Amino acid sequence: MSEIHVAVGSYVVDALDDAERAEFESHLAHCESCQREVVEFSETTAQLAVLSETTPPPALRGSILSAIREVRPLPPVDPEVTTSDEPSRPAVADSTSSSPPPAEPVLDELAVRRNRRPARVLAFAVAAAMVVALALGGWVVNLVQERQAQVAASNALTQLLSAPDVQVHKKTMNGAAVSFVVSRSLDRAVITGTNVPALPSGKEYQLWTLDGAAAIPNRLFTGGQTVQTWFEGGVKEASGVAVTIEPTGGSQSPSLPVIANASLQA
Repeated sequence: MSEIHVAVGSYVVDALDDAERAEFESHLAHCESCQREVVEFSETTAQLAVLSETTPPPALRGSILSAIREVRPLPPVDPEVTTSDEPSRPAVADSTSSSPPPAEPVLDELAVRRNRRPARVLAFAVAAAMVVALALGGWVVNLVQERQAQVAASNALTQLLSAPDVQVHKKTMNGAAVSFVVSRSLDRAVITGTNVPALPSGKEYQLWTLDGAAAIPNRLFTGGQTVQTWFEGGVKEASGVAVTIEPTGGSQSPSLPVIANASLQA
């Protein structure tokens, strides 16, 4: 691992692989500067903890650590610190004076290193905090969007069940209890169910609206512990609704047998 001194931040947040960690810990045992910075970084990153009532997805930690590995602190200060970018010039004897040349200021190297270290710690903390904020920000947005979708679906179902002409048809489909909930006035319908069996690979459930003897293809869905699939309209004039098992992607005409159906009242 090149520039081993700059791996302090990655080491603290556990972003090194096994070989890199072993190499750095071997270096750490003999480097007092890195030992101090490990303590300082550890104290700083402890402040980055984010509390949440909802447990983040498992993949979030990996994405954050992967991004943090790209954040590198400044390398250690060169012990031979000079106060000027210009090369030093040899003193020239002054033939007109016997006074010695003025003494060059003594630079406190340790003070310089101590002054620069907090800036390095702060820079790493800010960069790490930005990485965490960005990762959590995307996760929180997804969480909010999922919650909004759940609330919208719940409100839509409440509105459907409150319709004056609502019809609820309870059926059994593949051994699971399902219900067709329909409102002609709203032109809306949904199939709900619990513990609906999953189908073999290459198969899906397909909804149909019936117009006399004609079957009009509607949405596809899969099984699961909880099923709530809405029809894409078309129930206002329908004489019935049905479900069949079709190849993945659906069919334009239903395959027999029909595994669940309900006749709608006029």
